[in-house]
Amino acid sequence: MAIKAFFVDTTKCTGCRACQVACKQWNNLPAEKTEFFGGIEYTNPKELSAVTYNHVKFFTIDRQMPEKPVWQIMHKKCYHCKTANCMTVCPQKAISKSNGWTIIDQNKCIGCGACEEKCIYNVPHVSKKEFMEYGTGKTIQKNKSYKCHACLLNKRDTPACVTACPTGALTIDLRIAIIKAAKKRLKDVKEDFPKASIYGMDQFGGLNVITLLKNNPRKYGLELNPKPIKLADSNIINDLYTLLSLFTLGLPSLKRVAYRIAKTITSTDNRMAS
Repeated sequence: MAIKAFFVDTTKCTGCRACQVACKQWNNLPAEKTEFFGGIEYTNPKELSAVTYNHVKFFTIDRQMPEKPVWQIMHKKCYHCKTANCMTVCPQKAISKSNGWTIIDQNKCIGCGACEEKCIYNVPHVSKKEFMEYGTGKTIQKNKSYKCHACLLNKRDTPACVTACPTGALTIDLRIAIIKAAKKRLKDVKEDFPKASIYGMDQFGGLNVITLLKNNPRKYGLELNPKPIKLADSNIINDLYTLLSLFTLGLPSLKRVAYRIAKTITSTDNRMAS
């Protein structure tokens, strides 16, 4: 199967947020209440959320070279990990793969928060309240997990964020072509950014968002060698949850309680064993 991937070239990103706005518009996502400086520098809102799938993060200006300060900016969305922690831990099998993209089925989601807790990139978010889609009158449900779906659930030929990017900092192509382009671009920018690096080629079996960074990934809060959750550990919780869910009458609220109980019992057993 020909798997596609996004390429984020932070050396071209100006922080205009066109990707962020285009994603909101195409997916009818409402605005959320924020402060002007939601995060570091001009980051706003502070992080991804249940109604913000694309995010532009600003980092503190690097002034190690006073004559040439570097403002580091990064476009962030779901990284669509090949071995995705969120998919591994989901007790309802609400998270699956479609042509390499990681997709959440809100009809199956019970809002247990397992995906939110175990994603090291802080991508999926369970909606804490009900929102109204912008301009459609439809509901974004409470207690459901949401994130970027690469415009598969609201289908279009090219994802909205890519279409809107005015500088070519965000593109999409076959993953093999993206990696080739990223390596070539890395060579081109090394003179201006000697610490430049590529992130996403190997993490979690390979991400479907390949990012060219001006510096070391740790400067952007990215783990160099993250470890996927062990399937066996996840299965212990999910097997107990499956048993407890037999007594929930199929109600999502009771299923959330059943999951919390299963997680608590499992954690207690693990502590006692150690």
